[in-house]
Amino acid sequence: MITVAHLDEQRGLRGGEQQAAWLVKGLADRGFNTLVIGRAREEFIAMHPDRDDLQRVALPLRGELDLYSAWKLARITKRLHVDIVHGHTSHAHGIAVLAKTFGMASHVVASRRVNFMPKGHVLNRWKYRQADRILCVSEKVEETLNTFGLQSPRIGVVHSAVDMERAMMTPVSRTSLGVPEDAPLLISAGALVDHKDHANLLDAVVKVRTSFPTVQVCIAGEGTLRGALETQRDALGLRDCVTFLGYRADAPGIIRAGDVYVSSSWSEGLGTSILEALASGVPVVAAEAGGAKEMVIPNETGHLVPVRDASALAQAIIAALTDRDGALRMAEAGRRIAQEKFSVERMVEQTIAVYQELMQA
Repeated sequence: MITVAHLDEQRGLRGGEQQAAWLVKGLADRGFNTLVIGRAREEFIAMHPDRDDLQRVALPLRGELDLYSAWKLARITKRLHVDIVHGHTSHAHGIAVLAKTFGMASHVVASRRVNFMPKGHVLNRWKYRQADRILCVSEKVEETLNTFGLQSPRIGVVHSAVDMERAMMTPVSRTSLGVPEDAPLLISAGALVDHKDHANLLDAVVKVRTSFPTVQVCIAGEGTLRGALETQRDALGLRDCVTFLGYRADAPGIIRAGDVYVSSSWSEGLGTSILEALASGVPVVAAEAGGAKEMVIPNETGHLVPVRDASALAQAIIAALTDRDGALRMAEAGRRIAQEKFSVERMVEQTIAVYQELMQA
């Protein structure tokens, strides 16, 4: 049986770590020998506390040039006969390939979850060419790495997954959100950071109000731009209709309380918040960032618009609020595509296929 070590230096359990947690469980359920390597006392290393079949190893993981952690990783993989080290972040990828310089014989698999072009310096190019396989979460990410100079079979696509059961979480009450029951409600979820482009969403809401004066908007997420976005909201006269909810663990329940889910990002890896909204059966309007077009098929599973285009975003939202039968029909088609193409089971099986290919090479 293949032994796989999963490596992640992040604090907390963000989207990528959640994907890794689903993969770890899927592998362990299928009998793989599975190690979880992360920082001590962090959520990643503590995942699935009810499972005693996971080996847990703590390392400092102080950045991708942490020579001590790379040296320790090489020793651990040799002692425990690890076949594959799967790095789930860019820094984990760096530490894994650095461990090769200390004699690590394990294959290195790296997940690429963002769509930023890697920096072109010599160290970065060496790092990407040392990985045996790079798993891109969308075709768009694969295209970006192609442009960077990486080609198949070194890279391939394994889409991120959605937990269909979690996506169907019981909707939160509109009363708890401070929203009237009869008001059109737009929901957006994601960190309040530049590439999520909530500023563009606020500009679009001004235009939506001309057709739907009572529209309400709830944005779930926290981040460094919250103050600037609240200032923009107030300057646009939207204080009475736009609410920043902060981080919410019940984001799927909030999504299901809405009439339309809106993603305004100008850059994504895949766009797992879009995927979660599709899985929940809520109509979706999304800017065409990252893998959005792999999920949101215009006039079939939702509305897709150009990035950074507030007018187009507003028009699509108005269309989704106006033609409710059409919007709900597309939402049902979106739920089916999420279930068929982006299930956890499919993600696990596609990853296993990559592992097995490496072992047979």
